[in-house]
Amino acid sequence: MIRTKLWWGMAIIFVLSMAFHPTVSLISLMILCFLALREYFSMLETRKQDRRIFIWAYLAIPLNFFWIYIGWYGMFIVFIPIYVFLFLPLVRIFRNGSAGFLKSVSMTQWGLMLLVFGISHLALFATMPEITRHDVRIAEQYGALMVLYLVPLTQANDVIHLLVSKKFGKKKVLASANPDLTWEGFIAGVAGTVLLSVVIAPYITPMSLSFSIFSGLLIGVTGFFGTVVMSVLKRNFFLKETVNGRVIESKTINKVDSLTYTAPVFFHMVYYYIF
Repeated sequence: MIRTKLWWGMAIIFVLSMAFHPTVSLISLMILCFLALREYFSMLETRKQDRRIFIWAYLAIPLNFFWIYIGWYGMFIVFIPIYVFLFLPLVRIFRNGSAGFLKSVSMTQWGLMLLVFGISHLALFATMPEITRHDVRIAEQYGALMVLYLVPLTQANDVIHLLVSKKFGKKKVLASANPDLTWEGFIAGVAGTVLLSVVIAPYITPMSLSFSIFSGLLIGVTGFFGTVVMSVLKRNFFLKETVNGRVIESKTINKVDSLTYTAPVFFHMVYYYIF
């Protein structure tokens, strides 16, 4: 229940920021990505000398959003997946040698890809007016509305999955990583997301019925994938549960784990297929 309230709070704040000015939403998203990445790094079990690479990861966040701000889509789409991916290992090697290289670099790159690159796709809808398909300017006409469509549907998928899993869930998806995920919840979440998509899409998007069904299905499935991947990632990297005896609650990560998948996948579906 706490997670549900926090999720809706984040959704409302972000949608309101979209209504004021694209720059406000851009700054809001940049702060969200920073908080999520900082929380992620704080939970990793790493040596002190390995944490120097985190500074370079933080510096990538404002640059990533700067490319969005100036409308340089080509640089944005390759900056973290290619340039940062290739640069971070060099920083790690020259500063700390080869000991623990793979673990520290891969943990950092996974965090950047999911919590910064993935989520920052939301900003593309509102801040890149040159993205055009068939004379339809996505950002200008439908940017904020697309986010208003995506974020609540992603949240609804999570909430339905959680509630059904707690009430009726019996078959665990990954009991060792996340006992709250069940196949019953997955089916209910996807079905509910498709239904909500069909109801909402005609009012705030230019989607046809077939596309609204497909996008609802896509959001439901990819949102589930995002939660699964983040759950396994946390277990595989041995994320700490306490620091100095204090229990760590991954509040920010838990709110955005599904968005790490739904935001980029939905954006590229819109970018390449709908318009």
